[in-house]
Amino acid sequence: MEEVAREIVVIDNDLKKKIKDTVNKILKRSSLYQITEAKARDEASSELDLDLSQEPYKVIVREAVESFVEKAIKTIESEMGKMHTQIVDDIEGGSSEKTTTLTGLKKKKKKKKNTTTNKEEETPSGA
Repeated sequence: MEEVAREIVVIDNDLKKKIKDTVNKILKRSSLYQITEAKARDEASSELDLDLSQEPYKVIVREAVESFVEKAIKTIESEMGKMHTQIVDDIEGGSSEKTTTLTGLKKKKKKKKNTTTNKEEETPSGA
């Protein structure tokens, strides 16, 4: 059997960070419905003028993509939880912060109107 000689590539931390930053930048500007790891890797390869389809670059791109997706999922889950709480409050007629704040603003406006009306009554007209 023939053995294939493999070249060992050592990547310094600066290059690794540059690759991850480039992949993150690509993912941020892309639709998560359409972007794939391969597309992100190809775009990053073009931007960095470096073949990222070979090991160990491929692994760095994969780690960056997986990390980005995990953060996106956590953010979405968190927002969904907030929305769920708001929806439940709205359905149950509970007072959420927004409802309380809006009610408070309406009361303040009414007080200002009443104060203005009272001042007009106190001011002698035709002086």
